Amino acid sequence: RRVKLLHNYECQMCAGTLLLPDGSRYAEGHHLQPLGTPHNGPDELGNILCLCPNHHAACDLGAIKLLADDLQPAVGHHVEARYIDYHNAIVYRSAIAAEQVDVASS
Repeated sequence: RRVKLLHNYECQMCAGTLLLPDGSRYAEGHHLQPLGTPHNGPDELGNILCLCPNHHAACDLGAIKLLADDLQPAVGHHVEARYIDYHNAIVYRSAIAAEQVDVASS
């Protein structure tokens, strides 16, 4: 919740937000190194992005590579490079490997 507040519920990738009928804003928190097995990422600010639902899904599915310079900053929130590196090396690369297996078996 804190990361979303720091970013005013705006996506760190596209600066978009969902405006709800009651006037409130909606965004989602994304752990770059996912929580739980097998990733065991920590639940700390440096491992969390504030994203719109579309970019959250793209990150979860490993469909997008992240670059620190492309992320919108916010005072009080610093995304740690090691978690961006983890996403790119493990989550993003795993999705590429799975796609290559699908293509090879077709």
